[in-house]
Amino acid sequence: MKISPSIISSDLLELGRQVDLCTSSGAYSLHLDVMDGHFVPNLTMGFDMIRSIRSRTKLPLEAHLMIERPDIYYARFIESGANLILVHVEAPVRLASLQNDIISHGGKFGIVVNPETPLEYAYPFLERCAVLLIMSVHPGFSGQKFITSALEKVSEARHYIDSKRLETLIEIDGGINDRTGQLAVDAGADILVSASYIFSGDIEERIARLSSLVHGNGQT
Repeated sequence: MKISPSIISSDLLELGRQVDLCTSSGAYSLHLDVMDGHFVPNLTMGFDMIRSIRSRTKLPLEAHLMIERPDIYYARFIESGANLILVHVEAPVRLASLQNDIISHGGKFGIVVNPETPLEYAYPFLERCAVLLIMSVHPGFSGQKFITSALEKVSEARHYIDSKRLETLIEIDGGINDRTGQLAVDAGADILVSASYIFSGDIEERIARLSSLVHGNGQT
């Protein structure tokens, strides 16, 4: 399994060392939750932190933009070192134009669907979408309980993407641990985003545990 540790739950006093641990432990990418206090009720990182993380690792960086105006700021995130720009389908912007702009600027485009949002809203963007991110918590804070209905969306997305022969990867974010991660893998997820589970324990061991999840296995 591809694992993307979410830096929102890292220890900022130990950020460099923990980024190194994620890198050496085989993480697929690093997930960077960017929140503006308007689109979601929390404030997190900005361009400077992303530049700092970029200088520390060669792993792909995912900028998950939980902000009202991703159309204004996407370019600065790419220039700061983000490889993938994840934009919510619920964002009050012209998504088709923004998708074109991100790709033209040299970034990869990803679309995000909140728990209450029908998956069909993302379908028009999937042909040129690197990642479809399905939220299994309400965006804004780490440590929330996993919303099991997200598994149905993962299964639906797996069927749609396979039937259309698309290369879009399915990512799931929120409440992911070794148990819920197995459920997500069985439903068809390609990438697991995990925050508090990874950073509240032995980072190397927990990344290894999630990475070892196998479809239909139920064991780590």
